[in-house]
Amino acid sequence: MSLQKFLLESTWGYPIIAAIHVLGIAWFGGMVLVSRFIPDLRRLRMIGITLLLASGVVLFWLQPMRYYNSTSFRVKMLLLVVLLKTKPASALALATWVAIIFASRGIAFF
Repeated sequence: MSLQKFLLESTWGYPIIAAIHVLGIAWFGGMVLVSRFIPDLRRLRMIGITLLLASGVVLFWLQPMRYYNSTSFRVKMLLLVVLLKTKPASALALATWVAIIFASRGIAFF
């Protein structure tokens, strides 16, 4: 059985990867927000972004056509580009994170 088939058909495979993705979003977003008060969090931010990106790639790999055809996924990717252009720990970055979370939920339901 291939890894892709196992993750899609097992009871816990896909939900675990999705949970790691949400954890990465929360971890990285939290580290960005508190970096204003504790500036030396680069390593912890890198752990969060690594979890986020690695699990996101796996999720996309599992169902590429579903995500490619999803308007919510496209909005999320656009918001991630906006996030890269904003100053960390700014009000715009926080609002963008919230919008990314809502777009992510849209992927699951639309």
